[in-house]
Amino acid sequence: MRLRFCVPPGSWLLTGATAWRRRRRNAAVLVLSWFFCLVLSGPLSAQEGGPLRVCFLGNNLPFSSQSGERGFDVDVAWAIAKSMGRTLVPVWVSNDERITEVDESDFPLRRLSRNECDAILSVPGRDAVREASNVTVGNAYYGAAFELLGREGQTPASLLDIEHQVVAVQAQTIASFILESLNISMQTFFSTEESLAAVATGDAELAFVWGPTAGWYAKQEPGTKLTFATAEPLSVARWNEHVATRTTDQALRTAIDAALTALRNSGELKTSAQRYGVPWYPPFKKTYDVMEIFRLSREKE
Repeated sequence: MRLRFCVPPGSWLLTGATAWRRRRRNAAVLVLSWFFCLVLSGPLSAQEGGPLRVCFLGNNLPFSSQSGERGFDVDVAWAIAKSMGRTLVPVWVSNDERITEVDESDFPLRRLSRNECDAILSVPGRDAVREASNVTVGNAYYGAAFELLGREGQTPASLLDIEHQVVAVQAQTIASFILESLNISMQTFFSTEESLAAVATGDAELAFVWGPTAGWYAKQEPGTKLTFATAEPLSVARWNEHVATRTTDQALRTAIDAALTALRNSGELKTSAQRYGVPWYPPFKKTYDVMEIFRLSREKE
């Protein structure tokens, strides 16, 4: 909360007995004036050097978890705040952990729109915030993709190298549409974790799922010996990630972008990603384009 200098009604610089009586009479007015100044001043805006309030989903590893206040996004937010000389204030938002599709809008955009926080991390581009007219995104600071995984020694280099294997995938996701366009046989599941578990138990040969979630699963279950395809993910399956802020907070956005550039150049972003098993990619030059899906069948031929 910031203080404003307010002048109470009447002159406060009087002398003598009359002044003394007037001071006593006006004392309550002065107190009330200061009180209303505080109330009307309200909280610090995002640009004025106060705490950096970041919205996190409470159950969304590898990105964030209220239990232990950990996750890739949480670590990055602390690093951003430190770089900016500000204090991080996490704003925790309950969520349905079953929502794992990249373009599913489970981001707490309403909280951000209503000034309940100043930023949201790991937002895959402007399309993800299109429903919030007063929210935009800054520069891309890393890339993420749907990725192909299999058991150790059994993972093809890329989707284009799959011959007859059946691929586990979450139903009705962009990943499933990509497999369909490539005429790849698939077995559908309700979540990324179920798809990976099917590969781990041998019920499926491969899985094509959201990379950060897959990396976290593989890190938590090393006995599954899941390995990623070695080729860079196809452009149709990848996105660049950004920090979302309110459109009016230009100064904040510029400061966050500068902090993220420094963190990426120092290697700190990559180190934080690896801590949670998140595959690390600098921002991609080319990312998802819906028209690319229709060209995949030709590429397969």
